[in-house]
Amino acid sequence: MRNMSSRFPNHSQNPKDIQGGDKKVMKKSLSVILSTAMALSVFSSVAFGAKADDFSDLKDLDAATKAKFDSMIQAGIFDGVEEGRFGLKDKMNRAQFAKVAALVFELKSNATTSSFTDVKPTSVDPANGYALPYIEALRVAGLTDGKEEGKYVPAGDVTKEELATFLVRGLGKESEALAKPGVSDQTVSGWAKGYVQMAQELKLFDTPAGQPFNGSTPATRDLLVTASYQAQQVVNASKKLSVTEAKATGIKKVSVKFNREVDTTKATLALKRGSAAVATDVVWAEDKKSAELTLKDVKIIDGTYSVTLSGVDSSTVDKSTAEFQATDEKVTSIDFLNTSDSIAYGKKVGIKIKASNQYGENASFSASNYTVFTSNVENSLKKNEDGTLVLTLKVDDRDSSGRSLNGLTQGMGVIPVNIFNNDSRVAKDKTFKVNVAPYATKLELSDVVYSNNSKTLANVGETATVNLYQYDQFGNIISDVDAGNISSTPNVIVTPYEKGLTVSEKTFEKVVFSLTEKASSSAEYTATIYAGASSATTKLSVKSNKFAKKVEFGDFSGSLSAGDGEKFLPINVFDESGNALTAQEIVDNADIIKVNSSVEGVSLQLTGENKGKIRIAGIPATLENGYMNISVSIIAPGVNSYVNKNFKIDKARIADSLSVATESKQKAIAGAETDLILKVKDQNGEVVNSVTNGDYSIQVTTEGTNSGIKLVNKDASALTPTYNNTKFEDFNKGFTIQTEPGATGTIKVVTKLLKNGAEIDSVTREVTIAKADEKLTYNVAAVSDLFAILDNASAPAADKANAYDSKMGRSVTIEAKDAAGKTVAVPSNFITGVSSSDNTVVKAVYADNAGKAKLVGNKAGTANVVVTFKTASGESSDQTLAVKVKNDAVAVASLTSKSAKKYVNDVYTTMELKAKDNYGIEYAYDANIAAIDTNVIEKYDAFLGIRFSISGIVTKANGTDNGVSLGSNGTLNIGNDVIEFTLKATAPNGTSTTTLVTK
Repeated sequence: MRNMSSRFPNHSQNPKDIQGGDKKVMKKSLSVILSTAMALSVFSSVAFGAKADDFSDLKDLDAATKAKFDSMIQAGIFDGVEEGRFGLKDKMNRAQFAKVAALVFELKSNATTSSFTDVKPTSVDPANGYALPYIEALRVAGLTDGKEEGKYVPAGDVTKEELATFLVRGLGKESEALAKPGVSDQTVSGWAKGYVQMAQELKLFDTPAGQPFNGSTPATRDLLVTASYQAQQVVNASKKLSVTEAKATGIKKVSVKFNREVDTTKATLALKRGSAAVATDVVWAEDKKSAELTLKDVKIIDGTYSVTLSGVDSSTVDKSTAEFQATDEKVTSIDFLNTSDSIAYGKKVGIKIKASNQYGENASFSASNYTVFTSNVENSLKKNEDGTLVLTLKVDDRDSSGRSLNGLTQGMGVIPVNIFNNDSRVAKDKTFKVNVAPYATKLELSDVVYSNNSKTLANVGETATVNLYQYDQFGNIISDVDAGNISSTPNVIVTPYEKGLTVSEKTFEKVVFSLTEKASSSAEYTATIYAGASSATTKLSVKSNKFAKKVEFGDFSGSLSAGDGEKFLPINVFDESGNALTAQEIVDNADIIKVNSSVEGVSLQLTGENKGKIRIAGIPATLENGYMNISVSIIAPGVNSYVNKNFKIDKARIADSLSVATESKQKAIAGAETDLILKVKDQNGEVVNSVTNGDYSIQVTTEGTNSGIKLVNKDASALTPTYNNTKFEDFNKGFTIQTEPGATGTIKVVTKLLKNGAEIDSVTREVTIAKADEKLTYNVAAVSDLFAILDNASAPAADKANAYDSKMGRSVTIEAKDAAGKTVAVPSNFITGVSSSDNTVVKAVYADNAGKAKLVGNKAGTANVVVTFKTASGESSDQTLAVKVKNDAVAVASLTSKSAKKYVNDVYTTMELKAKDNYGIEYAYDANIAAIDTNVIEKYDAFLGIRFSISGIVTKANGTDNGVSLGSNGTLNIGNDVIEFTLKATAPNGTSTTTLVTK
């Protein structure tokens, strides 16, 4: 015998590639039968299935194992042994293993003859000949040099320990295996113990602890699949990721392939044409080894495209970009879809035509891109929604007297048709023989076209359209004018019943389905369409989107006390996918969300900042130290969600403490002011605006030696020194400490919470005037990005005339700190000058008489702004800051309003509307401005675009003056008999707020 390969251990009893097992002699007929089955199992992936569920003996596998089978089947490495059966527990032979191993380890060979005497081509050995190149690939790679002298034995079995050895060698781990002590398992041959240990460490086999490996038993197909799958994962993990191919597969489709699986949770793909980015949607294949990019806005045109992978660890990537050349779309073929050459004698006979582009798709060009010649027969060409073309011929062209204008009569004549694309000049000819009058024989339906460009109806208002094609006896499209007694309006039945899925349009040519209400459940519906004596069915997909399916109480961090007024409790509502509904979406489901309580006045809040919560109008004083019960349920077909909870009612609220909401500055430069805002809190630590117990009051006093310092209310009115139990809301608004130029000394503010005149809590704060020679550090506050308002064509004329008054500008602010790092209040008029390095970018405006400055955006860019200002000592200083101007469109980021308000004569003050844009600028209606047109929200309408709507009008019984109307500038007029209505403000991006308006 010749010497063994160096890749194999030397054992005298069997010196060939795999140890264990004597040479087996089989009858030729049995060998052929078994080998043929094995061959089919690895050589017929096209003929049989493409996934595990296609095989009866794989359907019951657990999900993890099934995923492994799917991966190997879809890769073309495995398939069934016969139609519908995988052969899970069938033995595998050596020919079969050769192909699997060669594919897993990516070994290639074009050999047509073998080094082994018993390996023959298919022409000689039909059962195993397919494996010849794979066997040679294994031999060249050193994985085998045969089982017997000069023989491979392709029909022989492979034992489990032989399989382990093959795979370990294929992974390049043989030296490590030989160094292992080996498994202590008597069912494994001595020579194989190290290989089995290595295979188990690599997780190629899953042997439960304490169970024998049974190495000498034949390996079955299920073991080959799971072991080779794991081997493939080991191979892939050692390879660097590369984009192996990118190519256009459609006018809006790009296919991308990779050399191994991609972590799709991190990976992103970007498509470019040259250096220009092209927006796409990306869908990854199930095996994560390829992806399809769909262009969003444009078609693929002539040029060089590239696809770049990013988002994954760059150290694991070899090639991140692939390029491909694309060409403009062109028509490459035109075909008549009906093979018949007869045409009915009708007034409008439709012939379906397919014009294909270079990708095999229906060409996207319009009907006007084609020219049609039909001799003296009148024709018209249109494009269907499915992309095919319909050529309509007026074959029956008789006038009122019965005379044929085109010379054709029933059963007599021919019509030559020539159609060509105007650009590519690709053409098609066909001659039709005129036959008898048409009658309908068949109905066909197009694919469903969803208005949202997806594959399901999800939102109210979306539609799904099905085109109807009724065909005559010759296979051409019959029209309503030729259909005779066929009804021009089809009948439609949808099963199962879904209230919100309706038929909104029915014509001879199409049926349109609409979603008029949110669907309670996601489902597939069958639509059966009847047209005359024919019928056809199609499937409609409806997704339950934002339909309330489950409710639970949310986290309520507050407390409920006897005598409380209005309170709101949060609830969490979820749809069937487990997505939490927003407050507005909860309100949209209000008709199926039912709230009940042991206390009157409990309901779902439909408007305002607390919409979507449970509203408690008030808590009776009699419930002190008791409970109130609230239940919430969802009542809808197929939904059963109910929650119930008892809420503890605490003692009536009392004024328990004072807290500081906004701290005053401890120091101020004379002429500055600083706010001090305090809050009254109850025994539960919640802010209260009043308490029912009249024993409580607040006293505010000032002390200290000072000149030119005073304390006033936050609205600048004279200080209110005392507040009774019903006036805590006024106290909670806060105070301002004002200092005059030249002021000196210190003011001490003392606030006391009293019960029956006795102090139960107090807060004291002092503000000292900074001395003129005190060392302070000054800074000009950073200015956030500006919008380029002045260069915008929609900018208000007032902004261009007087930029300082532009709401979109930002004030320049001076800050100061003392030696201890504490913030010092600075007068607002300390600025002495401001200038911009580029007024075409940032316009710097100084209000000389006020000592203030503003910066207003002109054009997009960046400019440096220098600000000069005075200090407490009377000196001057300056600082420079960079200011950026952007041209990103202004959009409403938030809208707020009062949840309920009494009617005022315009929408802005009625709602107390406030808007904040994406630049952080707040627009609030000023009730002191008499002219609505000069109000900031109305003034910047070209950018904010807020619009108003009215709903839920409640009027007096038998009332006649029930109108509510909006003027173009926001004026609001209501009839005398109107009691209440809901006013809604909505921005173009959908942001909205509502106010319940009462008269």
